Amino acid sequence: MKHEAEQELLKTLNGQLNELPAVAKTMVQQYQLSAIVLSILCGVLFIAALIGTIWLALYFYKKKEVSNLYSNHYDDYLWYVLFGGIPLNIVLFVSLTINIVHACAPIASIIKDLLN
Repeated sequence: MKHEAEQELLKTLNGQLNELPAVAKTMVQQYQLSAIVLSILCGVLFIAALIGTIWLALYFYKKKEVSNLYSNHYDDYLWYVLFGGIPLNIVLFVSLTINIVHACAPIASIIKDLLN
């Protein structure tokens, strides 16, 4: 029942988008603009975190290979970077994807947010 109501509301809004009041159009545009800004921010953070993770992992790996000491901690640092960087990159990628979806379909996203 709830799914049918969502579909009906979505069909109504998609078909009558030209008849929406100016305030509603402004709300949709602001929602879409905020999703675009958040997706750009998440994209920049994702790229920075990915580059940082790869660079630090390579740096500690090379340091570990060069160091002849038995008690060097570069191996531990490498694992810390990987266990911290990979989940961070996954979270940023998922949030980037969600924000892109919200930016591409703002009316459906607003309806989903209102009904949940």
